[in-house]
Amino acid sequence: MAEKDALVVVFGYGCHLTESMRRYLDRVVSFVERNNVVAIIVTGGYTNRKSAPGISEAGMMAAYLKKQGVTVPILLEKMAVTTNENLRGVARIANERRLSDRRVVVFCDNARGLKVKILARLILGHWPEIKTHKLTKGLAAKIKQLVIATPLDVLASQFPFFERMELRRKEHIMNNS
Repeated sequence: MAEKDALVVVFGYGCHLTESMRRYLDRVVSFVERNNVVAIIVTGGYTNRKSAPGISEAGMMAAYLKKQGVTVPILLEKMAVTTNENLRGVARIANERRLSDRRVVVFCDNARGLKVKILARLILGHWPEIKTHKLTKGLAAKIKQLVIATPLDVLASQFPFFERMELRRKEHIMNNS
């Protein structure tokens, strides 16, 4: 039995095309070339307002993927600044485009893989296939993601108070980066 056509979801990590981000996106290109992909949703908002004004994570990634010759439709979710917002935006786009029944393959940072998998199950309604890439540097940052950010984001998906708290924190960071 052939695998279902894949809907690829690519999480953003900043609005700058660093060497690490390039390698991450090259893995997406390689996957698209080797698999039957019906669409790509790139997700990420305007997170570097000072250093990259007017550029969203999604926009930067879409431009790079197109430049690398990706021809499948690339759909942009460019307002999200939290993992919960990313996945809710992905769910909305997938439903609007009638893609929600597809095999979902998510590309994300290795420190956030568990969080993304759990939240995708809660928000998208099924377990996605996760493809990770090392973007988070340092053991302390990885531990913080696993021990602090993952439980808080799971709570935020269920309790609005925690999400509002996370959005205030992100807003402060975005206004200072």
